[in-house]
Amino acid sequence: MKHRSSCAIILTLTICPYIEAKSDNKQPNILFLLSDDAGYHDYGFQGSTDFITPQIDRLALSGTFCTNGYVTASVSGPSRAGILTGRYQQRFGFFLNPGDNDNLSKYEYTIADALKKLGYNTGIIGKWHMGLAEQYHPNDRGFDFFYGFLSGSRSYYPLPKSTDSSSKYKNGLRYNEELQDETVMDFYTTDLFTDKAIEFMDESRNADKPFFLYLSYNAIHGPLEARAEDMEPYMGIKDPVRRITGGMTASLDKNFGRLLDYLEEHGLRENTLVIWVNDNGGEGTQMHTDNWPLRGFKGSETEGGIRVPFLLSMPNTIPQNQQYNLPVISLDLFPTFVKLAGGDPSINPKSLDGVDLLPYLKGEITEAPHDVLFWQRNNAAVRKGDWKLIKYYTKGGTIELYNLKDDIAEKINQVKNYPEIAKELEAKLTEWQAQHNKATGLPSIGTEIQNKDIVFPNPFHQSVSFQAQNGFYRLFDVTGRELLNGKTIQGLNDINLPVLNQGTYLLYLAGKESIKTLKIVKH
Repeated sequence: MKHRSSCAIILTLTICPYIEAKSDNKQPNILFLLSDDAGYHDYGFQGSTDFITPQIDRLALSGTFCTNGYVTASVSGPSRAGILTGRYQQRFGFFLNPGDNDNLSKYEYTIADALKKLGYNTGIIGKWHMGLAEQYHPNDRGFDFFYGFLSGSRSYYPLPKSTDSSSKYKNGLRYNEELQDETVMDFYTTDLFTDKAIEFMDESRNADKPFFLYLSYNAIHGPLEARAEDMEPYMGIKDPVRRITGGMTASLDKNFGRLLDYLEEHGLRENTLVIWVNDNGGEGTQMHTDNWPLRGFKGSETEGGIRVPFLLSMPNTIPQNQQYNLPVISLDLFPTFVKLAGGDPSINPKSLDGVDLLPYLKGEITEAPHDVLFWQRNNAAVRKGDWKLIKYYTKGGTIELYNLKDDIAEKINQVKNYPEIAKELEAKLTEWQAQHNKATGLPSIGTEIQNKDIVFPNPFHQSVSFQAQNGFYRLFDVTGRELLNGKTIQGLNDINLPVLNQGTYLLYLAGKESIKTLKIVKH
């Protein structure tokens, strides 16, 4: 409790001078909908012939669809870290999905921190995936209200009584800090989270207070769990996985409709910004989503991993039934929300990497919101105008170059035809990495170094030895680039590393019962 209190004091003292709450109660509400692993093309407004999504289409017709809308990472954890902070997550070492010992740094400020200071009732419902440690839970990160779970995924149905304590801690439903007894409950999470969202909005309305609600559905992330009635329209689809994905999408669609109905019935629609983004590209292996016409799926720096459905709707403020075709990114949500709420994003305690999108969507600013956009996880990518370069560190630094205007599916590698463009973009990527990746030596979320430095070579050999469990290892340089990976065994392990240059490296070890990072220094 002492540590939690001190953290809260630090945040309060640092944020207060920068953001001042408005005195009136006419500030717009903000309903931010984040879906999980959903396909790019699995909706009527995108032309899907498989799935019927009348409510999602209704949202699209009521606002602006950003056809070149991106997230900052192709997997959930780092993508959400970028959204919540409005900053490239590489600035604070959040390259990968968090392990059990990883948390979103408290030196970073969240959207909820900013909007709470502007007088908003702040809530998150659904998936957190930003850290398991108690002092890093949503109620310690600017959210007044939390109903959901801490981990990256869970069952859509109540957890059984036999659930072990560790799984229950990570996956169990919480009302703020209190774990709920799911053995006496009956629910499907997509419906349940909408129920709680409506309760939260209703409480805010009755208190005459503007709300910011981050409704973080676990749909349609695995496991493959759909109700029979939701799957019924898709029983003619040959692929049984697609039938289940269709049912899960149908449930999401119906719940979007419930939210829009609530806003309309209570006269809140025109004063509420509704945003829908997916956390990363559609998942292909398990969920069989459709990302057409994009190449690849979740986990890749190709368009199918990072370009997502990106809708903003606010009648009489944002143009309706419009497409916006210049590149935007989820980093833009933080400054858009703060500006709409009456704050000034330029004086946020930490510099933001996005822009307020509303002047662009309304046509008040006609130039592109961004000159260049960047991505980096295991591999890296950069987009400037219509040109996109991907650098595959996992393939020895191989480079691909595409003109997305002519080749959205990334089929024709133009490196040989336009070497000067490839050289320019690679230089921009290198410069960005130097500026953003130097803030941390960690390829993950600030994992504490749990052992003393391993220095090699020693007088006898060019390898490193370490204790591990049965699991796997991943070796990174300080930019977060993965160099090696492999399996570990219980006990003493030895990896031969003669080809490494002098410098510092990080060895990430994941076993069944523990995750740790070792720092390796080569002289």
